[in-house]
Amino acid sequence: MHANLKNLLWTPRWRWVGVWLALACALTACVAPKGQTLSATPGSMTSLEARCAASGGTWEAVNFKTDLGYCAKGTEVQCQASGGRWQRVCMMGTLACVRAYADAGKTCRNGTDCQGRRCLQTAEAGGGTQPQTGRCIVNDDPCHFGINLENGLPVPTAVVD
Repeated sequence: MHANLKNLLWTPRWRWVGVWLALACALTACVAPKGQTLSATPGSMTSLEARCAASGGTWEAVNFKTDLGYCAKGTEVQCQASGGRWQRVCMMGTLACVRAYADAGKTCRNGTDCQGRRCLQTAEAGGGTQPQTGRCIVNDDPCHFGINLENGLPVPTAVVD
């Protein structure tokens, strides 16, 4: 019986199962535990981190968006120097510099009336389709939701997130 079991386990099909299990074990040993950030010193930066830093970005090693990390545009210092607020945006919580517009909340009828190029329908409009005025978007948050107005009328609006 022992010899039969040994022959069964070393058939081509079972050999591949063993290879895949060994590969899976090896790969999981290479991944940092979830929720830990990597402390990057200039000598230990990966090529992605180094490219991010060279482009003037901020590397975030671990986020619920990705275990592999990503490069956010700019840095907190640059953002604050330009009058912005360094914060997480969108559903994925990526880091971004959000700047307020000078005409935030101004009455408008078109995106061209606003610095941020978006005139949003107000809650008081009640979703109506009659000509109306709206308010200029308050900041450059890329995932700010709202229904755009053009010529005072609501238009289909795509949400980026």
